[in-house]
Amino acid sequence: RQQIQDHLQCCRFESVKDFLGRTESQMNELKRALEDKDNEIGFLRSTVSNLSERLGMLERSSEIRLQRLETDQSKVGQDLLDTRHTLSFMTNELHQMQNQMGTVGMDLDQHYWKCKGTFVGHEGPVWALCVYGDVLFSGSSDKTIKVWDTHTNYKCLKTLEGHNGIVLALCIHGNRLYSGSADHSFRVWDIDTLECINAIQAHENPVCTLATSANFLFSGSLKTIKVWDMHQHQMVHEMTGQNHWVRALVATQKFLYSGSYQSVKIWNLESFECVKVVHVSGGSVYSIAVTDQHLIAGTYENEINVWDVRSHKELAKLSGHAGTVYALAAVPKGQGQMQLFSASYDRTLRVWHLETMNCVQTLIRHQGSVACLATARGRVYSGAVDSAVKVWQ
Repeated sequence: RQQIQDHLQCCRFESVKDFLGRTESQMNELKRALEDKDNEIGFLRSTVSNLSERLGMLERSSEIRLQRLETDQSKVGQDLLDTRHTLSFMTNELHQMQNQMGTVGMDLDQHYWKCKGTFVGHEGPVWALCVYGDVLFSGSSDKTIKVWDTHTNYKCLKTLEGHNGIVLALCIHGNRLYSGSADHSFRVWDIDTLECINAIQAHENPVCTLATSANFLFSGSLKTIKVWDMHQHQMVHEMTGQNHWVRALVATQKFLYSGSYQSVKIWNLESFECVKVVHVSGGSVYSIAVTDQHLIAGTYENEINVWDVRSHKELAKLSGHAGTVYALAAVPKGQGQMQLFSASYDRTLRVWHLETMNCVQTLIRHQGSVACLATARGRVYSGAVDSAVKVWQ
């Protein structure tokens, strides 16, 4: 024991033991501190990760909202442009009406056309219309012909199916309905039974227009007009020499009028020979109307050309539409006067006095280009790309 005490008094490492003890204690404290820091760092990393995810979600949400805002802004801008266009259009109409009041005076007994109803049922644009008594037929891009009651319940009586393409043309002769289609054929329907009685593969291209006179059916397509015997449904003649699509045909007792690129051709129905070519400056002819006094053509370049039906002297060019004039229809006004309806790509119908060559009314109810017209018993029917048929009276 004495030796141990002597050793402790003189040993130089004894003080180091205390230092090492204190150092070990400090190291343990540092380890615990590091573990705490590691835990804090892990928590911070988790927090940063959550914040990053939330930030990403906010960015995506912001992008979606920004896209929606841009879309809404674009739509609002387009609506504003449409509104301005309509306002400008109506302002021009008002000026025209004021000018007419100043130049020709206003007829206080004038009756203006109003929309009396809408036939809805087609699933595509309406390209053709025709009337038989109290029944209206409409042809559409949905490849069907709808039969409408225009007298009692104003409902669709039946849907005629059979065409494999857009129904582009309709006409009636006797109790037969003829329909021309983009499937290159025309079909013959019995109006009494509303059944198809024949289908003729007529052209190598879409049948754009149909007309009838005497015992003949005329069909217009690309650069050709074919003449068909109505009873046998056989082709009896082909009128060649057209320079483009034949989009309009009108037949009278003596003549057939055909519209193509920059021309209206007049054909003698006895010889089937072209007897006159009336030149048109407004591009392709899309529509034709013939009255006792006037030959009228609507063109691709928004104009309506009017000639004397006998001398073929140009009488006027009617301007006002802002798109192709797809259809024309002459309507008796009374006292030997005529009104002209015109339907256009610009979604409007216009009413013209043929005595003054003035536009007296613009009808804006369709939501798409107005493609076809039909008239009967003091009414006018208009079909449009908005799939609707409107009734005007």
